[in-house]
Amino acid sequence: MLASHSDPATTISELTTSSIVAAALASALRDGRAGSPAEALRVDPARAAVLETLPGGAEGVLDALWRERQPRGNNLVSLLNQAAAAGAGATETWSDLSDDVLVAQGRSSVLMARVLLSRIGPAYGFLEPGSRARVLDVGTGIGAIASALAESLPRVEVTGIDIADRPLEIARERLTAAPGEVSARIHYRRQDVTELDELKRYDVVWMPLPFLPDGIVDQAVTRVTAALRPAGLLVLGTQPDVEDRRAAAAGAWLASLTGGGTLTASEVVRRLSRRGFEDVRRFETVPGGPILVGALAPS
Repeated sequence: MLASHSDPATTISELTTSSIVAAALASALRDGRAGSPAEALRVDPARAAVLETLPGGAEGVLDALWRERQPRGNNLVSLLNQAAAAGAGATETWSDLSDDVLVAQGRSSVLMARVLLSRIGPAYGFLEPGSRARVLDVGTGIGAIASALAESLPRVEVTGIDIADRPLEIARERLTAAPGEVSARIHYRRQDVTELDELKRYDVVWMPLPFLPDGIVDQAVTRVTAALRPAGLLVLGTQPDVEDRRAAAAGAWLASLTGGGTLTASEVVRRLSRRGFEDVRRFETVPGGPILVGALAPS
């Protein structure tokens, strides 16, 4: 929080410091030299001094984040890159971002795959070890989620679609390094989700709404619902319901600049319920991160 009644110079100083602290945290989480929070502090004493200013202390914060250190660090890097581009007036749509930013964002999405595998799938009886399933990964980007699902579940086939060419190129390049039995079960194609015309093909559909403009969401949901088998599982990434007005406004601004969406979990739950979806539930990811909404398609 900014100090109240700050003069402009103090406000700028506080904001600058906060951004540097966030960068230090991302650096520590992604540091390949460190195998533990304690090592992350030891290998860079200057960085550790920055992190010691965090509420709860540096090691306590790193401990809480360490299990998902790479995707959380990558997510921070992606957000910082987007914020820096916005400040420079050079924000681009997702399809036009640099390869480094695309890869960082893709790697951060692995956390969503882990939530799908460990919590959401089992809660609905999907994506369990040994089970067969066809999964549609909407907005697949560099294919990080598709790869994570196919690697974890040897009888699952994943189709990844995206409207942008460059992320798909990276996804296909990455696929060449995957074991043959994994790559054979992943298929990528350029596809606008609002023009998807498959019917009752998939058991599970994943669609991250923060990457879709709000204006196309209803049409996209209609299309993927038709592509789901009756009682199939739809999982939507949504923006968290944020009481902090500044945080909500900041997220909405970045989304508007990159062509993404602002729909919150509560709004998405309402929309799915109106469409007749059943067993609509929310699943938290990380503090301040996306809320995943799961639901069963009308049977």
